[in-house]
Amino acid sequence: MARFLLCAVLAGLFSLAAAAQELDPKAIANPVPGSWPTYNGDYSGRRFSPLAQINQTTISRLNLKWSFAAGIRSDTEYVPPIKSTPLEVDGVLYFTLPDHVWAVDARTGGQFWHFTWKSSGGIHIGNRGVGIYRDWLYFETPDNHLVSLDKTTGKLRWSVEIADLDQEYFSTAAPLIIGNHVITGVGGDSLDVPAYLESHDPETGKVQWHFDVDPTPG
Repeated sequence: MARFLLCAVLAGLFSLAAAAQELDPKAIANPVPGSWPTYNGDYSGRRFSPLAQINQTTISRLNLKWSFAAGIRSDTEYVPPIKSTPLEVDGVLYFTLPDHVWAVDARTGGQFWHFTWKSSGGIHIGNRGVGIYRDWLYFETPDNHLVSLDKTTGKLRWSVEIADLDQEYFSTAAPLIIGNHVITGVGGDSLDVPAYLESHDPETGKVQWHFDVDPTPG
């Protein structure tokens, strides 16, 4: 079975920088026009872009600029469709499938790098994307790990387990970066175990705090 990613990049949609720079967490609150540095675009959750190039007058003139084939296939396992929200920082798009992350040129569709996580199992139902803090990228895996990559090279920095796979927790959310916190969330409805949120140190992955979504008995 194969699933392909089609990224339609429209002329004038992105404002590209000449060289990659660190993503200051403060920039997520007020994104540079043309960028999309976090899931939902910014902290408001509106998924609204202030760009005005595409409107009722210009929309009829839009054409496909490029497409990208992820090329992930399996004859024995289900390969889920793309469910991630691509992030755009300094002219680079970052997007995911379960166990996979790509960085591609937003202008041409050329691949910069592709990272594959060696999974130990889990529920491969989808992945919502990545979080970015300065030069580092973060994503969750189906076997319940938080993984950090170098966003320029795609090289692994570290990984930490964020939930017990034996209890059938699942991890699909895009990590949210707030200040120097990497916020993750896991669900556990299969065995009726409580879902929870955690904050992790962006440098090490160490847990900073833990919050159970369900109240404790009593």
